[in-house]
Amino acid sequence: MQLLFVVVGAVAIFWWFDIHSDLFCLSILGGRVLVVRGRAPARFVVDVRDLIARAGVVSASIRARPTERGGRLVFSGDLDEGTQQRLRNVFGLIPAVQLRTAPAIPRPTPGQRLGIAWVAWLFNRP
Repeated sequence: MQLLFVVVGAVAIFWWFDIHSDLFCLSILGGRVLVVRGRAPARFVVDVRDLIARAGVVSASIRARPTERGGRLVFSGDLDEGTQQRLRNVFGLIPAVQLRTAPAIPRPTPGQRLGIAWVAWLFNRP
């Protein structure tokens, strides 16, 4: 039983540090975009809204992982290759300093404070 607690604890710690190593995470649900955690440049969020509206994306997740030169996008969900490349192109136009100094989420919900997308959507204020 103690081994189970150790394994669950280790997995939880690994997960916590993994999600908090992102520059930011955007969640797309029903064509809407929500910053789940981190500091996403406002210009990029607006461009994401435009691109997913044109592409008809219903559900997806976009994470920005830090690199030496700025960041790298990681996608999941129903984003086709063309939309992913357009998002990479827009992301590449953002200077690295803006990625690290973007404003924090104003009035974050409990889900955004925890960095958990489904909880963030549950408490999302329109």
